Amino acid sequence: MSEMLETEMMDAGSPAAVTAGSLLRDARQAAGVHIAALAVALKVSAPKLEALEADRHEVFPDVVFVRALASSVCRTLNIDPAPVLALLPQGAAPRLTADRGINASYKDSTTRASSGAGAAVPRSVVAVVLVLLLGALAMVFVPKALDNSSATTEAVSSSSAPGSVAEPVSHGASTAAPLPSPEADRSAPAAVPAPAPAAAVAAASPAAPASQAAPNTAAVASEVLVIAAKATSWVQVRSLGGGGTTQKTLNAGDRLVAPGSPPWAVVIGKADATTVLVRGQPLDIASSTRENVARFEVK
Repeated sequence: MSEMLETEMMDAGSPAAVTAGSLLRDARQAAGVHIAALAVALKVSAPKLEALEADRHEVFPDVVFVRALASSVCRTLNIDPAPVLALLPQGAAPRLTADRGINASYKDSTTRASSGAGAAVPRSVVAVVLVLLLGALAMVFVPKALDNSSATTEAVSSSSAPGSVAEPVSHGASTAAPLPSPEADRSAPAAVPAPAPAAAVAAASPAAPASQAAPNTAAVASEVLVIAAKATSWVQVRSLGGGGTTQKTLNAGDRLVAPGSPPWAVVIGKADATTVLVRGQPLDIASSTRENVARFEVK
């Protein structure tokens, strides 16, 4: 194949008529390879190969690319690339400036300036990333700190206002029904003549209400704290004397009697749907309620 190309070059009337593009075109046609098939084999576009065969080197980025493409075409067609490369323009050799010695750095001022500008970009990116991380941390931890401080404030306010509990105790003590004294019971039958049987029956009749009042008084005394629900509510009663904690969800109409004896610490989850009775008297829990959660003590 190379001998045929050399023969064609010798047979040409003028050396100027033979070009690198014509040599490549004749070799491709002699091998019977379509230009599209050659483009697929070289992984380049067919218009670039057509420009190379037509010697239109201005469409290529530089001379190095033209010579490399021509060498690839010769290698694919199994021809000697030397005659083709000899007809292609030579690339200009790099020249060293007079102020550079043999041991001078290969980086010029333009490269150093570009490297400095490139190094400044990562610093700004790192700064932006740090700011975003700090903002994310603030969004995570600041709401938790605010919630903890509000909970502490509510606990301090509820523990510092025990006056709402002392008032029902005084009412309960003042309104408690007095027990009948034994001396009054003895004096009542003494005013009635003994021989009359009807008087004995009349004297025995006042004792019956007294005996019925005794169980009612005992029941009221055992139910010091009663919590009744008008709707679904959550209740926690903790004995401050070490008697344990009672937690319960009350439905509408349910009642919870505090076990043991006072004092108790009470937490009601839905204050507007709950009624509190202390020693039979209603307790106003509005002053101890924050966000519909009531916290108070019963002594």
